[in-house]
Amino acid sequence: MNIVLTNPAGFFALLGIPAVILIHFLQRQARVIPISTLFLLAHTQRESLSGRRFDRFTNSVPLWLQLLMVLLLTWLLVLPRYVRPASTQQVAIVLDSSASMSVFKDKLVISLREKLPPLQGNASRLQLYLFESAAEKPVIYAGNDLEEALTSLEDWNPSAGSTDPDNSLRLARSRVSREGILIYVSDTPGADLPFDAQSLSIGEPRTNVGFTGVAFENEGDAVRWNALLRNYSDSPQTRTWQVVFTDGSRSQPQPVTLKKNSMTTISSAFPAGSNRLRVVLTSDDFSLDDELPIVLPRPKSLKYYLQVSEKHGNIASKFGRFRKLEEVSDPIQADLSLVSYDPLLPALPGGNSIVMVDETTQSRKYLRGGIVAEKHPLMDGINWQSLLVRESIQIQLNKTDEVLLWQGNRPLIALRTSVLLETPEDAEPRGVRQLIFNFDLTLSNAEQLESTALLLHRFSQGLRNRKVALEVLNTETGQPLRIATRGSAQAAPLSLTRFGADGRALEGGTEVIKLTQARFLQAPSQPGFFEIRQGDELLLESGCHFADTREADLRACRSDDQIAELSGKAVERNTREDHLWRLWVIIILVSLLLAWHFTRDRPRDEEEHPADPLPIAGNP
Repeated sequence: MNIVLTNPAGFFALLGIPAVILIHFLQRQARVIPISTLFLLAHTQRESLSGRRFDRFTNSVPLWLQLLMVLLLTWLLVLPRYVRPASTQQVAIVLDSSASMSVFKDKLVISLREKLPPLQGNASRLQLYLFESAAEKPVIYAGNDLEEALTSLEDWNPSAGSTDPDNSLRLARSRVSREGILIYVSDTPGADLPFDAQSLSIGEPRTNVGFTGVAFENEGDAVRWNALLRNYSDSPQTRTWQVVFTDGSRSQPQPVTLKKNSMTTISSAFPAGSNRLRVVLTSDDFSLDDELPIVLPRPKSLKYYLQVSEKHGNIASKFGRFRKLEEVSDPIQADLSLVSYDPLLPALPGGNSIVMVDETTQSRKYLRGGIVAEKHPLMDGINWQSLLVRESIQIQLNKTDEVLLWQGNRPLIALRTSVLLETPEDAEPRGVRQLIFNFDLTLSNAEQLESTALLLHRFSQGLRNRKVALEVLNTETGQPLRIATRGSAQAAPLSLTRFGADGRALEGGTEVIKLTQARFLQAPSQPGFFEIRQGDELLLESGCHFADTREADLRACRSDDQIAELSGKAVERNTREDHLWRLWVIIILVSLLLAWHFTRDRPRDEEEHPADPLPIAGNP
């Protein structure tokens, strides 16, 4: 059974042992006592003849009783406690998930190996839990093996942005209850933490140079990429960069020098016939921003069909100037129709469309009343106060239509949504959106207003986002992805596949995602190329790069240890007192009485032997 001594200072009581022995080295001065017989001389003690001085050690019962009292008193003073066989000290560790922690992974393992064993205290075992500060991440480890817990950190790759650890701290505290120890490990000293959490900071300042973003510009038939480099240090830094192509070849290394805490741009043309490449920078401590995977962006193309009168031709011409719009002659192939509509007709045309009233009569009377825009994403931040509208015939709106703009009591712009069924083979419900201009645009100044162009662009962009088609774009690590998917009952799930530097799919790099989880899609946490498919249909190609400038700046990293020692309550919880302490007290008292009995003054020999004294040899 393990024993814990909670008051080591009690061992000073053992100094009583040499004191007792020292006292027993001191002998009393001999007294001359006349006796009647000489045979008693053989039974007399040899005592000092000269008084109190050191002499040879004298063995006696009081000596051993006094030594026993010293030992028992020492045992009581050290306050011994017995470790409970089933006692457990629970420790929950919340690790900062921010990307800057990736620099200090080795130091993290060393620090935890040093700090965790003493936290077991007097418990018979140590129960460990490792969490991430990103609450949506699973538990890294739960068990009582320290080395196994540290080994689990090998697969831990922190890559998130700045996170609030409160939710994870709350979860960790609920796991270890009030008696457990909660520690938050980061690379920068933090403020006061909730839920009685203690902090451990393992960071130190480091220099870093890395990519922060990429942009593209057209140069005739070629496309040029422009990458932004930043120096996160207070001293000039020099690096080299080169381009790695899909066939594995590399460009000549190019040096670049950045002043302290500055930014610069590097640029090159996209190779003809290639749709992806990697820009690699000289590596440093923070490796996430040393590589920039780039794909040649290609947004979805939106096909539109024109069904407008001659007087709306100018509006149709301006609409066709929007980027990535393709006019088609077959309305069945169109994703969007631009329609001039006579309200006297029985119903609006079907499918996604922008509908404009076609007024055949002329009127010079302007509408009166205040212009009010409803709160809606399509109208957010658009100013319509300069709009002038003449009287015209109106379209009969439904109760379910959302009015976006009013002038007085008259609805000027409305949004109609409905659901249509596609062909029986697919049987997939398809949402239909129609933007209705409930006035004749040619009888107003709407054609000259930027607000009209912005509304048309937002509406068409919304349709593009809902279109199920291939899109190629560059993303940031961890960026939320909005992927349009097919939602029929027979639709296949999504699959996200990551690719290595050689263009091959990584082993274990394919993740199957249920359609119900499609709205929670995120780009991978590590830089590289990836694609998303639904069955055999390719929906997204992308190159993701790290671009969080807050995490890439390591100058504020510091080390700080604020882990407190175990409290007395933890000792009481994991141990029990010596239940025999009453017996030891009784033994001490009994030993004290017996020692007193054997050391009290003996009766005078005259009283014990009243016979006449005889002279000792040599006396007359």
